[in-house]
This record gives sequence, C-alpha cells and structure tokens, in this order.
Amino acid sequence: MAQAGGKGERETLRRLPPGRHGLSREFVAQNQQERLIAGTLVAVADHGFRETTVTLISKESGVSRRTFYSYFDTKEECFLATFDLLEEHLLVAVREAPVSRPSWTAQVQARVAALLAVLGENPDLVRFALIAPPAAGGAVLERNRRLLERLVDAVVEGAPQSLAKGGVSEVEREAMAGSLSAVLAAAVEGDGGDQLDGAFPEVVELTLAPFVGRRRAMAAAQKR
Repeated sequence: MAQAGGKGERETLRRLPPGRHGLSREFVAQNQQERLIAGTLVAVADHGFRETTVTLISKESGVSRRTFYSYFDTKEECFLATFDLLEEHLLVAVREAPVSRPSWTAQVQARVAALLAVLGENPDLVRFALIAPPAAGGAVLERNRRLLERLVDAVVEGAPQSLAKGGVSEVEREAMAGSLSAVLAAAVEGDGGDQLDGAFPEVVELTLAPFVGRRRAMAAAQKR
C-alpha cells in the first residue's frame, strides 16, 4: 500500500514522467490509483472528511481532477475505496505476524505488535480511519466501525475453546473495538506526539481481558 507518511515527514508521491513514457496502461492505472489513495489519506488526516475536496485530493496526489473522476464518481466513493485497501493492508499484517511462541496469548501479542508497527510507520492511517470518521458520520462512520470490528476479530482469532466458553458477547466486542480506537487515537494525538509503540501493553490488555480476565491480561501485557 502506498505510504503517505506522518505529518512532518511524508514521503513524496512518485509521479509519472510527462509525455510518452512507454509504460503499460495497467501500470499507469495502478500508479494513479495508488497515488489517489495516498493523497486521500493525507488530505483527510489534515482536513477531515467533510473539508476534504476532490481538489485537495488531486493536489496531494499529483493527479488531475479529470483523472480522479475517471476512477471515482464522488469523493465519498474514493473514501470507501481507501478504507477497503487500508483494511486489507492491516488485516494481512495482523494475520501474518511472526510468532515466537505457540500459545494463543503469544499470538495475540505478536498480532498487536504487527498492527502497531504498521500504524507507527504511517500515523496518517490512524488519523484517516479512526480519528476523522466520527465527525463525518454516515457511511464513513459505519465503515470505521466495520474496520475496528474486523481488526479485533483478527487479533483474537483462534482463542482456545476453554477461554471462549460461552463466547464473548457482542457488547464486549463493541467495547473492545471502541477501546482500541480510543487508545490508538490518543497515542497519535497525545502531547508527546506519535507514541503508537508505547500503546502495546494497553492494547494487549484490552484484547485479552474478556477472555482471560483483567489480572492475567495485565500480566501478559507486560511481556513482549
């Protein structure tokens, strides 16, 4: 996925050379779409969903408005496409996290570490997907909720039957998703700047607690 970078050190999006460049149509299309996605992340992180316009997205992407409309009918459609790609990117990172020990608790720890590593490389992902949506409402907020639910499900996937006896209720899962969002948002927007790596203990604890209890979750959160 194209990286948009943090507010202070954003990677410059690679632009295609003008004129006849000999590149395939498929390559050009993919390049332009990736730039539009990256530009959308930056624009929304800086201005929010309501204030972000097609003009802003085009400016951040280095892609013309005409080209934008060749891919998306509206800015909302572009927002949702960005969510789709972001979700896929994060879920792959979580599910492919390397695990040093076979226990489920260790798997959860590894998945949390992988998630925070990806977000730490590009805090604008948090600003786009978690911080900005509440003010947007509607389809954007609903997409935010779906993303959080799927992230929580991916992190706790494979919980032993003995721990998940009776299952974790829908209310508990919603609370986990809300807590995850709050912790990650606070880590990015806090006075100390981006502190996502430091959120590891809190995220591990909130994801394990419904399964193993608060005390065991707190103990596991201190291990890495």
